[in-house]
Amino acid sequence: MVRQLIVSYVLFIAGLLLTGCVDRTELNELGITTATGIDGHKGDWINTYQIIIPSAMTTGSGGSSTGASQSAVHTFSTRGKTLRETVTKSSLEYPRKLYFAQNNILVIGKKAAEQGIEEIIDIYLRNLDSRETVKVFIANGEARDFLKKLVPPEKIPGQALEKIIERDSKLGSIYPAISMYEFISKISSDSGAAGVPEISLEGSEPEKLDSVDVFKETSAKSKLKLSGLSLFQKDKRVGFLNEKESIGVSWLNNQIKNTTVNYVDGNVTSAFLIRKAKVKVTPIKNLNHYYLNVDVKATGDLLSASSQREMKDMQSIHQLQMQAAEIIKLQIQESWKALQQKNIDLIGVGNKIHHKYPKDWKKIKETWPEEFANMDIKIGVKMKLARPGLFEKSFNELLKNE
Repeated sequence: MVRQLIVSYVLFIAGLLLTGCVDRTELNELGITTATGIDGHKGDWINTYQIIIPSAMTTGSGGSSTGASQSAVHTFSTRGKTLRETVTKSSLEYPRKLYFAQNNILVIGKKAAEQGIEEIIDIYLRNLDSRETVKVFIANGEARDFLKKLVPPEKIPGQALEKIIERDSKLGSIYPAISMYEFISKISSDSGAAGVPEISLEGSEPEKLDSVDVFKETSAKSKLKLSGLSLFQKDKRVGFLNEKESIGVSWLNNQIKNTTVNYVDGNVTSAFLIRKAKVKVTPIKNLNHYYLNVDVKATGDLLSASSQREMKDMQSIHQLQMQAAEIIKLQIQESWKALQQKNIDLIGVGNKIHHKYPKDWKKIKETWPEEFANMDIKIGVKMKLARPGLFEKSFNELLKNE
């Protein structure tokens, strides 16, 4: 009898354990967030969420099999004294639990970035549902306005921004992608600086990007575009680099994967595709000061040339290589000058000095911005043309021989 009671008790307990998770959340109860935007300042934050509509993902472009009648995302904003409060308040107006595991994009408004984003960083370090691998952007305006914009032909704007920065990193190398983890690592280093890609709205009718009707047009009159590099000193945005200045930073940070350089001098023009580049940046102590030695080795192809010389001529190939090297050197010099004027050590020179001259770094640490602004730079570029092209002469010369 006792044995039967024991067996019955064990079976009863096992039955309770096999009934499943009481607090589980079904997929149709989640609001899958693909991008977030943050505006405001300490004590008054606005958090914007771009949430996927699963039913719209299985239909035609923009979310409908009949054309573009339903958006693939829903966007809304909440306000609170803290960022955590803004998330909590989402339950007052949105019927699903926000799910951030698929959130790959964080857009921060320019005003918020200028006033300081310490609280934003803190929430990414302390909360398990916030991913440190999220890609960071700065909006040239309010982040909430940017998250409402559609980016044809992609259905999900957040994923479109991620693809744009990844494509540029691989093909143009102008604005390298930066994750929250990388951003935090850079601003907490000795140099204390980081660069974040900035996005802007261009065109005459930006409000049309709010509607799925934009998918019915062959060419939108407005668009979202990577427009520059926001400069951060610690947790505050303190400046901006344009496209020409940003490409030089990519060279100095050894982040060139593929890019095109153009040489123009009067009637002489050339275009080169850089396929491989290795850049070594070394601070050198000279008496009580430092200068920066930059050694660049690049390999690429000739895309076009207006030279009248035959391409098989070694002297001509050497001249083309010198043209490419000259442009690379000018790009680096322009960026270096801009960084010194703004006193922003975006390339981590302070980190390198600390590693190479640890005792000296203790002496110059407090006056590092002034030391950085007065540093000289020495640039050496070796360019190799792997394939001058299939034509032995320029096409311009071939036309003249007809």
